[in-house]
Amino acid sequence: MTEIDRLRRFLFEGAPVRGHWVRLSHAWIEAREHQALPPPVMSLLGESLAAAALFSASLKFKGTLTLQLEGSAGPVSMLVAQATDTLTLRGVAHVAADATVLAGESFSDLVKEGRLVVSVEQGGGANPWQGVVPLEGGTMAACLERYFEVSEQLPTMIVLAASAETAAGLLLQKLPAPQSQGEGAAAAVQDLWEEATALLGTLGADELLACEPQELLHRLFGAHDLRLFDAEPVKFACRCSRERVASMLRGLGQAEVDSIIAEQGAVTVTCEFCQRPYRFDVVDAQRLFLSPSGVAEPGSIN
Repeated sequence: MTEIDRLRRFLFEGAPVRGHWVRLSHAWIEAREHQALPPPVMSLLGESLAAAALFSASLKFKGTLTLQLEGSAGPVSMLVAQATDTLTLRGVAHVAADATVLAGESFSDLVKEGRLVVSVEQGGGANPWQGVVPLEGGTMAACLERYFEVSEQLPTMIVLAASAETAAGLLLQKLPAPQSQGEGAAAAVQDLWEEATALLGTLGADELLACEPQELLHRLFGAHDLRLFDAEPVKFACRCSRERVASMLRGLGQAEVDSIIAEQGAVTVTCEFCQRPYRFDVVDAQRLFLSPSGVAEPGSIN
């Protein structure tokens, strides 16, 4: 049976080495179907969504993980990929209005001089956590490996791939060893890590996109005892809502909303992730700025 829109966790028995595998199909197509992007940018978005899913598999609380490319002098002016602890995904990419993207353009050309921001929102009043690394290394996977090295001190290797129909990823991590571990055991774990990463380095994009997880892991790590956990479903789901848009409009301020209403008769906000429109007419806009008592605040439309 072909596993699509599924994430699998696995670990090496008796060693502090773990991995995550993910393959997206329907979730990937739904996430980008409203976006007209050049093929290299589309592939980058697919890789980013697969990476977000791999990262979110490590969340131990209810929350959202966001990968964001920003500050680029290249044609990709903005890219966001989000995943939640329940493995729902959404993502969006923008190409600069005056930019031309050529077929086969490299990652470095697409995101010149930009940076990768990894944010984790836990909710419940907890402060969000954020890590930032330069977009260096030649691939999205290399940038993410650098992030883990700098921000979390976890040796990590990642392989990502995306096509028009599928996006996939495989992540391997060496976890901190117990303090009681002796030098001999530590050396054995290091040997295992070096062997595993060398084997993972033989994995090509086509094989990652096409192979089932059992077959793939057996091909790569068949000489070792692995524990492969049950598949978990991954799906596209947008977090937009009328309430979130209303909160955003309140943040703009009453004067700004009033001016849009006066000019256009209504305020329409379209979600960048799913293209769902939210329309606020003059009555809706008035309600945005009512006080808790139901009385219009000074300067509101009335």
